[in-house]
Amino acid sequence: MKKFIKMGTALVAAAFLLAGCGDEMAVLTESEEAVIVNYSAGTLAKHNSYQQEGMSGVYPKEEEEEEEPPVEGEKEPETEGQEPESGSQGSQQEPEGGQASAVSMTEALAVPGIEFSYQDYSIYDSYKQGDYYSSDAAEGNVFLILNVNISNTGTEPVACDLLTKQPIFTLKINGEAGVKNEVTMLENDIATYTGTLEPAQTVAGILLFEVPADNAENVSSLQLSLQMGGASSEINLK
Repeated sequence: MKKFIKMGTALVAAAFLLAGCGDEMAVLTESEEAVIVNYSAGTLAKHNSYQQEGMSGVYPKEEEEEEEPPVEGEKEPETEGQEPESGSQGSQQEPEGGQASAVSMTEALAVPGIEFSYQDYSIYDSYKQGDYYSSDAAEGNVFLILNVNISNTGTEPVACDLLTKQPIFTLKINGEAGVKNEVTMLENDIATYTGTLEPAQTVAGILLFEVPADNAENVSSLQLSLQMGGASSEINLK
């Protein structure tokens, strides 16, 4: 270490001697002094095998600036990632339920001049209509049929075409998983119904579902939903 100090001292002395032997020592400007100091420090660092590469290793850490106490009444900035306090905008909760209010079947199907009114349901192991339709439920299943009246409540004939609308109904029994309706070409199947109703005329329509027999043994609630034209709605069967 002494060798390095002596070398640095010699370099500094040489710089002063170069200014002129025997003459009065020249006054150096700040920039000239900086050149000599930097040159000496660089030379010492170059020959010092224990020094880290570059100059950063020879400087002590700068003392951290003391934080000034917050001014009274001034809100301190929130730490990143800090949970918002209760009642703040970030803690707002979604409305419970998250489902739209149920509408009537008439509102859901939206056929002008036609009213759809749920009557009751029936359960069958097999379903037959006339001589042209007969179907047996799979083992462990039964058919649950919703009976729905289709009525013209106006004074003019009204055409009702649900076949082109392609409605898809889903039925939940006692809150269990939903079951989609069976699509048939029965004349009174609401999912495929087409016809013209005269004023005050009512047609007995149906919706056919094949459901697990265990679910149909004790029906406490029925939930019906509809998907049609890219929209979905919950139907009130009361």
